[in-house]
Amino acid sequence: MSKQQETPIQAERRSSRTMDLRNQVIPLIVAVVFYVAWLILPHSAGIRGFEIITFSSDARETMSIAEFVFAILATLGVGVCTTLTLVTRRAIFGLIGWMLVTVGFAYSLFMVWMRGARADSAEIGLWCGIVAVAIATVSFSLVALRRSPEQMEAAQQAREAASQLDAVGQAQMDIRREAAPKDNPLLVDDRRARAARRHRNTGQANQPPQD
Repeated sequence: MSKQQETPIQAERRSSRTMDLRNQVIPLIVAVVFYVAWLILPHSAGIRGFEIITFSSDARETMSIAEFVFAILATLGVGVCTTLTLVTRRAIFGLIGWMLVTVGFAYSLFMVWMRGARADSAEIGLWCGIVAVAIATVSFSLVALRRSPEQMEAAQQAREAASQLDAVGQAQMDIRREAAPKDNPLLVDDRRARAARRHRNTGQANQPPQD
C-alpha cells in the first residue's frame, strides 16, 4: 500500500515503527565503539570481553556470575540492539536495547560493588563496557519515547479523521432520534390500545339489548 492510499491511522502506525534518533546517532555510535573496545581489551585478570561472552575456560575460572550477566546484557543491548537500531531505525530494536542497557548499567554498578577489594584489578576493558552501556542508556532515554515530526503529523491527521467520524456518528444519531417511535406513527407500538378497544367492543356486543 502506497503512502497516498494509507488512512491516517495506518500512517500513524507505520511511523510509530521507526525511532527518531536525531542528535543521538553519534552518542550511540560511540557506545558501540566502546563496546567493541570492551571486547578486545582486557576486562580483568587479562581476560577480554569476547572470552567472557564465549564462556571460555579461563573466563569460567576467573569471572564471577555478575560479570557474565553484565557481558550478556551489554552484548545484547549495545552489540546487537543498538547496532540494529542505528542500521534500521526500527523502534522495536531501540526499545528492547533501551531496556537491556538500562538493566545492564544498573547491573554494572552491582558488578563493581561485588568485586569489592578486587576493584583495583579491573582493567580498561571493564570500564569501556560500563561506559558503553551508560552512554547507550542516556541516549535511548532521550529518544525512545520521542515522536518524530512525521509521527506528530500522522497523529494529528488521525485525530482529525476521528473527529470527522464523530461528526458522522452524531448525524446518524440525529437521524435515529428523528425516526423514534414517538415521532413516527408507523413505528408506534399500539398493540395494547388496540387490544383494549377490541375488549370493550366485545363486551358491548355481548350485553343484552335494553327495552
